[in-house]
Amino acid sequence: MSYVQSMRITLDIDDELLLTVNQIAQQRKTTAGSVVSALLRESLQPNKLEYWNRVPGLPRRPNGPVVTTELVNRLLNEDE
Repeated sequence: MSYVQSMRITLDIDDELLLTVNQIAQQRKTTAGSVVSALLRESLQPNKLEYWNRVPGLPRRPNGPVVTTELVNRLLNEDE
């Protein structure tokens, strides 16, 4: 049986960051503590960058579109 134990702690957080955390918590219908915990957990994960010819690529969004040459060309042509 495993469980996650939580601990109460006092942190000094910049006002604008706390405002953003509270907005996210309200949107997700959860607590600011849960949002901060999730963001910390995510930020502490090992870096999962993919490399192409020794050049790091941008991280992929879980439900993001696949960027293909055709998509890039179509977007470039829209500007003309």
